[in-house]
Amino acid sequence: MLAIAVASFVVGAVVRVLAAQNDLWFDEVWTLQLLRERVHSFGDVFTNLKHSNNHHLCSLWMWLVGQNASALVYRLPFVLASIGTVALAGFIGARRSWLEGCIAVILTSWSYLLIHFGTEARGYSLAIFFALLAWYALQQFEERRSWIWTIVFWSAVVLGFLAHLEFVICFAGLAAWALWRLARHRSKWRQGVLDLFALFTVPVVLLLAFYFVAIRGMEVARGDPYRLWPLLIKTASYMFGGPGSGAVAGIIALLAVASIYVVLVYLMFERDDRWIFYAVVIVVPLVVIAIQRPEQLYVRYFIISVAVSLVLLSSGYAALLRRGVAGLGIGLTLLAVFVAGNAVNTGNLLRFGRGHYLAALHFMEKNSGGREVVITSDHDFRNAMLVNYYKRYLERPDYIRYMDGPALDAEYGRAKGTSLGAEWLILHRFDLREHPERVTDHFGNNYQLMTIYRYSDLSGWNWLLYRNLNRPPVTPHSPLLQ
Repeated sequence: MLAIAVASFVVGAVVRVLAAQNDLWFDEVWTLQLLRERVHSFGDVFTNLKHSNNHHLCSLWMWLVGQNASALVYRLPFVLASIGTVALAGFIGARRSWLEGCIAVILTSWSYLLIHFGTEARGYSLAIFFALLAWYALQQFEERRSWIWTIVFWSAVVLGFLAHLEFVICFAGLAAWALWRLARHRSKWRQGVLDLFALFTVPVVLLLAFYFVAIRGMEVARGDPYRLWPLLIKTASYMFGGPGSGAVAGIIALLAVASIYVVLVYLMFERDDRWIFYAVVIVVPLVVIAIQRPEQLYVRYFIISVAVSLVLLSSGYAALLRRGVAGLGIGLTLLAVFVAGNAVNTGNLLRFGRGHYLAALHFMEKNSGGREVVITSDHDFRNAMLVNYYKRYLERPDYIRYMDGPALDAEYGRAKGTSLGAEWLILHRFDLREHPERVTDHFGNNYQLMTIYRYSDLSGWNWLLYRNLNRPPVTPHSPLLQ
C-alpha cells in the first residue's frame, strides 16, 4: 500500500501542475481587474478591496506578481498548497496507522475536486491546506501541549480565514472538538480552560480585527441561479468519482452519503472522538442551508467539507481492508473504482480546462472578413472582461473590439435601423443541452454557429461562437472543436 500511495502522490503532483496551465477563467481574470482598479499598495488588498471576489492571500500573490504573469505563475502557490494537502492528509491518517495514512494520500491525490479547485488562483486550495494543518496541529497539541503546535495552530487558523471565509466551517469543527475534549476530561477542567484560552484567544482577536478592517461592508457579487438538490448531488457524486448529473450521479451521491454516515458511526462505536470534528465540518454547511438558503451556492463552497470527508473515509477504508480476505477484496475494489472515476473527471479537466477563451479569440481573428474583429455577446460583463484580457495575446490586439449592448444600440440608432451588427456573437453556456445552429439578435441580424469551445465543469463556461450572416461567408467548423 505504501508503494501505491507514493505513486499516487507523484501522479497527483504532476497532474496538478498540468491542470494549472490552462486558461484563467472569469473569477481569476476578475481578480486581476479588481487589483488593477483598486489596489495600489499592500494594505489596499485589505482596506480598499472589500469585495467577495477578493480572497486575500490569493489577491496578495496576484498583486505581487503583476498583471502579465502566466497562468501557472498565478496558480503556483495554490498548486503547492494542493500538493501539501495530500501530504497533510497522509500525516493525519498516519497518526492512527500507516495504512490509514497511505489511503488518505491515495484518496486526496486522485480526488478530482481537490485537483480542480487546487489548481486555480482562488483561495480554496489554501483554505483546505490550512484546515488540515489546523486539525493536525490541534491533535498534536492535545498530545504534547507544546507552544510550537500552539503557534502552528494560530497561524493555520488566521491564514485559513485570510485564504477564504469558508474556513469558518473548519473553525466550527475545531472549536466543537476542543470543547468536547474539555467536557470529557472534567477532572482536568482548569487545565482544559487554560488550553482553550491559549489556543483560541489569539486567533479570535486577530480575526475580529480582520473582520472590522477587511470584511465589514464587503460588496457581495451576484451569482447564477441554482437548484439545490442537483448541486448537492453533483458535489457528492464528484467526490466519489461519479458524473456531475443524471441517475448514476444520484446513486453515487447516495452511496457517498451512506459511506460517510457509516464511517462516522464506526468511529463513535470505537470511542474515537474525531467523529465530532468530521461531523461538524460536514454537517454545518447543510444546516446553514436548511436554516437560510443562500442567494449563491456552488460546489466549491463545500470543498473543505469534501477534503475532510476524504480524510474521514480513509479510516473506513483502513477498517474494511483489515476485515480478512473479503474485506480486502471489497476495499481494494472500491478504491480502484474511486481512482478510475476521479481519473475520468480529471481527464476532462485536462482536456477542456476552464474554457478555451484564447483559442476562441484566435479563431475569430483568423476567420474574420475584415481587419477589425467586432465581437458582442449575451453577457457583456462576463464576456467583455475575458475578451479584453485575452486579446493582448493575439496578432492584432488593437483591432479586436468588443461592442456591448449600449454601443450596439447607439450604432443602430445612428444607422437609422440599417446596422449590420457585430461580426461575431458569443453565447456563454454552462451546459450544451441547447446549441441552435442559427440565432437572431434583437436587431434582426442572423448568426450561424461556427464552433463551440468547451469547458470541463465547475469553473468557467462553454463559448458558442456565431458569425453574422450579413458578412462574407466562412466555412463552419465542427462543433465541440475543443
